Amino acid sequence: MLRQSARRWWLDPTPVVVVAAALGLLMAACASLHNTPAQDLAWDRWTACHNQFSGTDIRTVGLDGRISFWSIGTADGLSMLDCLAQAGKNGHALTEPISAIRPKGGS
Repeated sequence: MLRQSARRWWLDPTPVVVVAAALGLLMAACASLHNTPAQDLAWDRWTACHNQFSGTDIRTVGLDGRISFWSIGTADGLSMLDCLAQAGKNGHALTEPISAIRPKGGS
């Protein structure tokens, strides 16, 4: 009787289909971990500007390249926004960045 159930398991395609589907989902998830071209461009601009100004910390970079960042003061935020605008002046346009003052108690 053990032989029949073992034989049925090998002849049943269901486990193979389940494993193949799981591997396919895993591969798709890994492929989605790469940045979009807009995100890569946004990170390049952020790095160039962040090296010139202190007092800002990046929060997020959206799929469309929108940079959202914290600043410790209005002047720091405006300086970073100006720098990002200048960095993108001769290149591909990205969605307008968003600056916010870091909430009190944040590090």
